[in-house]
Amino acid sequence: MTGAIVATSILFFPAAPFFLFMHGKDISIPKGTEVTAYVNGDMKLDLAKFQPATPAAAETGNDAANSPSAKLQMESNPSGADIEIDNSFVGNTPSDVQVADGEHTITVKKSGFKDWERKMKVNGGSNVHLNAELEKLPTQ
Repeated sequence: MTGAIVATSILFFPAAPFFLFMHGKDISIPKGTEVTAYVNGDMKLDLAKFQPATPAAAETGNDAANSPSAKLQMESNPSGADIEIDNSFVGNTPSDVQVADGEHTITVKKSGFKDWERKMKVNGGSNVHLNAELEKLPTQ
């Protein structure tokens, strides 16, 4: 056994420095992929920074966190579709999304299916449940 280890190290040791020059490949992580992250300690997150900015808040100068919000309970068939509110990605189905008071365009997208879109006006404090039935695209 010891002889095999010595023989292997003699054969492969001269090539070992060349492995240091090898580089990994660049990859792209698809949108919506879950990534596990670990943090050291507690960290407070500001929910307002994760919500899309609304044009009404920008016009009036009000912060979106100060305006009343509504809760959208989004589901789709099939699940795992991307949710966009006013052309901003906010998550995947099923998901609960907070939106500011006012009119919004809600789009649910999934590869291989037609986009589902609804325009609706929500009032602050309301709770709306939406279920998007996605139609499969015809195969070509």
